[in-house]
Amino acid sequence: MAHKQNRWIEERDAHWNSVQIVHPGEVFPLLHVARNGTTTRTDDNGSFGGIASRIRLQTGLIDMLNIFIAAAPYALQKGAVIAPFERHKGYPIDQEDFSIHSRIKKIAHMKNELAGTVEGLGLVVFAAYEDLPLHSKIRAISENGSAFLTPEITALVESVYLTLTFPEGSSFTSRAICNTGRLFLLFRTFFPTDTGPLPVPAFIPAELENLDIEEGFRILLPFDVDQVQTIRAKFLLLSGSMNNSDALIYQVI
Repeated sequence: MAHKQNRWIEERDAHWNSVQIVHPGEVFPLLHVARNGTTTRTDDNGSFGGIASRIRLQTGLIDMLNIFIAAAPYALQKGAVIAPFERHKGYPIDQEDFSIHSRIKKIAHMKNELAGTVEGLGLVVFAAYEDLPLHSKIRAISENGSAFLTPEITALVESVYLTLTFPEGSSFTSRAICNTGRLFLLFRTFFPTDTGPLPVPAFIPAELENLDIEEGFRILLPFDVDQVQTIRAKFLLLSGSMNNSDALIYQVI
C-alpha cells in the first residue's frame, strides 16, 4: 500500500513539475490551450464547451501552490454573475452598488430580473489538499485526517488575491477563501479591482432572500475559446484586507 501511495505521489509531482510557474505580480494568460496542463472539452455538437488549466504559484513564503483554473458550463443566477464579454447577461454594476442602502434599493427594484438564470462558462480557481506538496500536506492535515491550518498559514493564504483583466480594460479581483472542505484555498467571487469588495448587509430583507448578495460575483465566460484566452491574470500577496475605500493602497508583501 505504501509503495502504491509513493508511486502515485511521484506521478502526481512529475505531472505538476511540467506546469508553468508564476510569481506574485507576474501577468500571465489565465487560460491558454498551448500551456502544459491545459485541456479543453467539446459539447455534443463538437463545439467548444469548457477549458481547464493548471498553474504553480511560487510565493517564496510557503511551498509551491498547485492551482487549478476551470471554466465549465453552468446555469447561474443573473444577480450573482458578471459577464465581461457579454455584459447584458450579468449584474449591471454602477455607483449605486458602492453604498449598502442604495445597493439594496437597486437589487429590490431589479429582483425579478436578477432572479433569472443565465448560461455560460462559470470560472473557479482553487488548490486542493490532495495536490499540496507532501511537506505542506503534513502541516495542513491533523492526526485524525481532517484539514487543519495553523493561524500563521491561514493568515498567509488569506493574503493571496487573484486579479483578472479583460481586453476592454475592466478588472476584477478575488481574495482567497481558506480551508473549505477538500480545498486548501478557493477563488470564487470577484469584485471590481478599483473599488474593492461591495458592501453586504448584515441581514438580507425577506423579499430578497432568494437572491445571492455577496461582496463579489461569479465570473461568467462565453463559449468562445478565442475570447477566453484573452484574459490576463496575476496573483498578489497583500498586506491587508481590501475594502471599498482603500482598494488601491495596499502594498505587495
